[in-house]
Amino acid sequence: MIGLYRQLDTPQPRDLIEAVNSLNDKLGKNNVQILHNLAKPREIVVLAGYKSLADYESQSEEYVSAGLPEIARDHGVNLVDQGFMVIEAVNDPNNTLRGTHDYVVLTGGLVKIGAMPNVIAVASRVIEKIGPEQLSQGISSMVMRAVSGNNVNKMAYRLGLPSIEAAEEFITRSPGSRPEVADDLKEWLSNMTAVSRGVFKVKRKFGPLD
Repeated sequence: MIGLYRQLDTPQPRDLIEAVNSLNDKLGKNNVQILHNLAKPREIVVLAGYKSLADYESQSEEYVSAGLPEIARDHGVNLVDQGFMVIEAVNDPNNTLRGTHDYVVLTGGLVKIGAMPNVIAVASRVIEKIGPEQLSQGISSMVMRAVSGNNVNKMAYRLGLPSIEAAEEFITRSPGSRPEVADDLKEWLSNMTAVSRGVFKVKRKFGPLD
């Protein structure tokens, strides 16, 4: 499985979301999630999952033939960032929560050169420690690593949340509120050169990827 991340800027976010949703419905796509940034209304993030690069290539041609480039042009879309990513750790390997989330928090940034294995190991420990508790609360968590794009030394922590209240509770939580992972988080952040976070409303939910 390989994922594609696209960060878009548009002066017409709601119209673009409607148009892209309609196109995906027309093509019968279940492997796409559309996110709308609550704090930056012009920002849309599109996440897509593919079985392989060949699968991506085939579907990409399908989108071009169906008119996706014209939709992007008509809505003044600027491609801010994009790249392929792979999942390094996840608390819901059987995808029991797929399609159940209304909000997503993306936390990511640049990793110090040479420190990616350590960051992945630390992130995996965090998911191992608190992932089962999150899963019982309807929260999915995963760590993703960039394998292409402008900055390959990039990682992201994606949290799928069932409600806006759960999203608020997560982003406003005190850094010291989880002592069982406090040292892990310190080690994680010490290996980062920059970190950013976005809170997103889910505008299209993942469906079955098979």
